Amino acid sequence: MNESEITRRTVPGWLVGLLAATGSLIAIGFVSIGFFVSLGGLVIASALALTVGAVVAGVVDPDRAKRNVAVVALYVLVLAAAYLLILPALAGPMPPGTRGGPGVDPPPPTGGAPAVYPQQR
Repeated sequence: MNESEITRRTVPGWLVGLLAATGSLIAIGFVSIGFFVSLGGLVIASALALTVGAVVAGVVDPDRAKRNVAVVALYVLVLAAAYLLILPALAGPMPPGTRGGPGVDPPPPTGGAPAVYPQQR
């Protein structure tokens, strides 16, 4: 084996794939944060991160492409699970007396006369 056939790789292909997947998620966040709000948006963002990470990992280390794709897929799955399971738990319980879910206005205060718009003369 001569020296031209020996190549040393200092960064593993799976790590490059993980960095590419993370970079694609950050880029999606800069373009539109709305992808991380709905389940459909999370599926789109996850699919894009998986695709970008798998392609980059496959290009960097084609001999171990299957292993690298599996590592990137597991990474994206763990990120999605953490986003869906851990982050809502960190928000804490809803304050007492509130109804509905996120983005729902609280009921108007009771008592007093009803508001009239426009004001009558």
